[in-house]
Amino acid sequence: MKINDNDIRKYGAKQLTVDVQPPTMATNYEWVTGAARETEFDTQVQMGHLKISIYFKGKNRNSIIRDISAFMENLKNAADLELDGFKGRYRGYLTADDYEKKIAKNRYIINLEFDGYFYDDEITQIFDGTTTAKFAVAGTRDAPCVVEILAKNNLSNYTITGLGEDGITIESLAAGQTVVIDGILGLVTVSGKNAFDRVNLWEFPKLKTGRTELTFSSTKAVVTIRYKPMWI
Repeated sequence: MKINDNDIRKYGAKQLTVDVQPPTMATNYEWVTGAARETEFDTQVQMGHLKISIYFKGKNRNSIIRDISAFMENLKNAADLELDGFKGRYRGYLTADDYEKKIAKNRYIINLEFDGYFYDDEITQIFDGTTTAKFAVAGTRDAPCVVEILAKNNLSNYTITGLGEDGITIESLAAGQTVVIDGILGLVTVSGKNAFDRVNLWEFPKLKTGRTELTFSSTKAVVTIRYKPMWI
């Protein structure tokens, strides 16, 4: 097991048990009086839940306490967990913890609980000089994405649709420049500098699960989309 890319063996620890629980969710619908059938709305998927037991062993209780302290420091913010026997990573927020002292002075068990979700390695889609594109989006959750637009010629009012409810318009971009719209961090940059004034958008880009269709207003750009599939 790894936590934030650190193998937990460095803390004298190993993964014991893992219990993955799905998110609490309810299908969102309404039956209007007099209607022949119900109206269905988008269902919001909440966090799932994860329970882990981790075994610690050390020279004595003092050394274990310090190892546990170093381990727990990884959990002050959202943590990326690579669980033994599970594909992908789990991005989790610690919600509960408790300690079990064992009879031996050099043994401890920590039980941890997280709210979060699984995600996979990043996938990249590249579209060069086209006005339409279709591709399957992996995962079972809508995923924020990073969109890079490289101008092959000077761009003016270049529009992309299909990355949210509304289109994204690049108002101006010189040939050879790349604008990066980061739907994960909420940034718009050109050469690392703020470029919100060059882009018109109402929401940051995301990909809906299933098959996605994009449109581009001209063939004068190379569009790269990067995302990490997310799972319930």
